Amino acid sequence: MVVVSKEDGLTFGLAGLVAFLVSTSWYAAFGAGLLQKAFWFYAVNAFLVGGAVVFLFHVVTRLRHLPRRKRLLAAAIFAAPGLIGAGVMLALFKNIFPEWDPVSIGRYGAFILVGDALLAGLALDRTKKALSRAR
Repeated sequence: MVVVSKEDGLTFGLAGLVAFLVSTSWYAAFGAGLLQKAFWFYAVNAFLVGGAVVFLFHVVTRLRHLPRRKRLLAAAIFAAPGLIGAGVMLALFKNIFPEWDPVSIGRYGAFILVGDALLAGLALDRTKKALSRAR
């Protein structure tokens, strides 16, 4: 069974919370005006923010000296605050941003989903490599 320590779990959970808060703050600050003006600008920003989330995860794994075989569980712990927070944000989106276009709800969801997808891709790829080397 692959587990992470309590300290690692707390560290990855807090880092994931920070990543979610920063990405959501970025979208709140620039989403309605700047990001939604052109699709390509929106897409580039989604991948840049997703890349920043993945970079933060990678930095935390290096600082915690986490072996590759434990990165999938660490990625799940890292993503959990963002998934829960994004669910709450999506449920309350019209209350938080009443003046925004209703289409913004889906755009915000996709914005957060890109970061989670990149993180899952990184964690799954690393785990696959680690498991193939262990055999």
